[in-house]
Amino acid sequence: MAVTLSSGFKMPLVGFGVWRVEGKDMKDLVINAIKIGYRHFDCAADYKNETEVGEALACRSISVRTCEERGSFYYYKAYSKVKPAVNQIETHPYFQRDSLVKFCLKHGVSITAHTPLGGAAANTEWFGSVSCLDDPVLKGLAAKYKRTVAQIVLRWGIQRNTVVIPKTSNLKRLEENFQVFDFELTKEDMDQIKSLDRKHRTNTPGKFWGIDLYA
Repeated sequence: MAVTLSSGFKMPLVGFGVWRVEGKDMKDLVINAIKIGYRHFDCAADYKNETEVGEALACRSISVRTCEERGSFYYYKAYSKVKPAVNQIETHPYFQRDSLVKFCLKHGVSITAHTPLGGAAANTEWFGSVSCLDDPVLKGLAAKYKRTVAQIVLRWGIQRNTVVIPKTSNLKRLEENFQVFDFELTKEDMDQIKSLDRKHRTNTPGKFWGIDLYA
C-alpha cells in the first residue's frame, strides 16, 4: 500500500529506517527487507551507511525534514520553486503533533513519521525516559488484536494518514513491522490512542550536538 505524493509518485506506507546499522549487518537487513516486501528505505548521509543501502538509489521527490507549520509554509512560498512532497517529522502516540500533521495534509504535503515507535530502546539508553511501547493502553490493544505493541502503533500511524519508517536490526521485528495491513483499529481504539499524547519529543538534537534545532 502506498500514498500518492503531490509530485504524482507513490511512496509505500511502511518503510525501513536504517539509522544506527552499518556494514554487513546493514546489507543483510536490506536484502531481507526486500524479500519481505519493503520498497521504502529511509536514508541520510549522517547514518554513514548509504553505500550499503544502495548507491543506485535516486530521489524522485523533494523531501524536507522536521519543518513546523510556519517553516513548511515559508519553505514552499519563499524558498522553493517546487512544493515539498514530504515532511519527515517525529510523531508517535506520545508526540502526536496533530495540528502539524493536519496542516501538511491540508496543503498536499505527505507526512513521514520517523521514530514512529517513540524511540523504543533508545529512550532508556539515551534519555532515561519511558517508551510508549510500555504503555498499558497500547498493551491492552495489542492483546485485543493478538498483535505486538509495535504493530498497534504502526497501524495507528497509517490510519492517521502518515507514512511510518520503523528502525530495527532484528529480522523477526523487521517482518512483524511489515505485517500491519491485515487488521484495522476501530474509531474507539484511535480515540484511546489519541488520549495518550504527552507532547514528549524523543529525538532531541540538543542532546547530541548541543544545538536546539527546534527552538
